[in-house]
Amino acid sequence: MMIVKPINLDYTLGCGQVFRWKRQRDWWVGVIDSRIIELKQKNDSIKVRGNVDKDFLCRYFRADDQVERIYCDISRDNYISNLVTRYAGLRLIRQDPWECSASFILATYANIPRIEKMIENLCITYGEKINDQYYSFPTPESIVRNERAAHDCGLGFRCKRFVQFAKQVYDGNVNFDELREMGYEECIRKLKKFEGIGDKVADCIALFSLDKLEAFPIDVRIARAMKRHYGVEGNYKKVSAFCRSYFGEYAGYAQEFIYLSEARRDLR
Repeated sequence: MMIVKPINLDYTLGCGQVFRWKRQRDWWVGVIDSRIIELKQKNDSIKVRGNVDKDFLCRYFRADDQVERIYCDISRDNYISNLVTRYAGLRLIRQDPWECSASFILATYANIPRIEKMIENLCITYGEKINDQYYSFPTPESIVRNERAAHDCGLGFRCKRFVQFAKQVYDGNVNFDELREMGYEECIRKLKKFEGIGDKVADCIALFSLDKLEAFPIDVRIARAMKRHYGVEGNYKKVSAFCRSYFGEYAGYAQEFIYLSEARRDLR
């Protein structure tokens, strides 16, 4: 058993921040670092199946985040306070920066099923086979060695920028450790220098893999919610600046609560 309090796997793994987890009855099944991991929730306890230790999962689920204090900090009005209560247990995940970056480069103008399919195709094409169903996430090296195969993975216009970014990582032009040590603004500026990484993708990478908890990715759903609840609209820079100022150093947590709420609202 692993204890991370509070946590809700359905909210955490089903809110759009990761793409390789699937719910199968009572279990969530995913692949991390070439390992198949199965998780089942019982209250605040997580039953784990797979070759993984507690420390790794605690880091992955950001057990070091004092989420009760974070929830309190971002609850600056009744709207967000109600979301925090409704979706208590939602946590940000600390993802591998390469996998996170590659995934969100593919996520441009694509819905979640399409993103998941593209990633699955890439894993089958480039990843190492774990069993008959699961493959590891491709390494930058595997992509550089056979660029042409990416064109058959259904990536569309994203293919060129995906391959180019893999080359940049492989050549050492992307230093994720340095990006993690930078302040938010500098990190975003550096990320946006790479083709295929605009404002939203840079914020997703910064938030989900580089410990920039003030990052506030804005898509159509988030923009809609910010206009409806706060009367804020305009270009990305304007809305982003408001959100980071209003919600503070943990704005990224507020973003995920809002995103989850809007996604569920769209399903009604």
